[in-house]
Amino acid sequence: MSGLHGWEATERVLESGGFESRQRVLLPEPAVEPSESGARWLGVTYWRAVNGFTRGGVRAIWRDESGRLRLLGGATLLRFGPPKLGYGDEAVSCRYAIEGGLLALRAGGSVTLAQRVEGRQHELSVTVEEYLPRLAARPGAPWWTGALYAKGQSPFHAAVSRRYFQLLVQGRVA
Repeated sequence: MSGLHGWEATERVLESGGFESRQRVLLPEPAVEPSESGARWLGVTYWRAVNGFTRGGVRAIWRDESGRLRLLGGATLLRFGPPKLGYGDEAVSCRYAIEGGLLALRAGGSVTLAQRVEGRQHELSVTVEEYLPRLAARPGAPWWTGALYAKGQSPFHAAVSRRYFQLLVQGRVA
């Protein structure tokens, strides 16, 4: 990935039983401006990355400020609330609450797309917090019960994040 370095991906199970995952890269210059428009662009670009990575097999659909990730056949994989935008000199962000869908055990958690100043560089990140994936293993269950999440949904999310970072760099404003 030209212009990207410092790739990190972490994932952990929280005491609440929810998952937290984070992917990040570092850039020498900002990818978006510190404004409402820049924050919105983080969100728009992420959903473009999902559509592009899946070649239309999973589509991000937005109506009346709520979003859905829909499988080509029409099933809603995840539902999201309206974007919560944040911006200032040090950080720009776009956060979506997870409101349900087939891949969520129940509503809860969020996806945050952000750009932050980190020293002389700019960090782009995708952070999923307090997400309760239906495909993950449950406490006390055999280890293999979470195989679909570990081998499918989790790597898919990391790959979409990589694609998202690439798209942001290709369209960098600086």
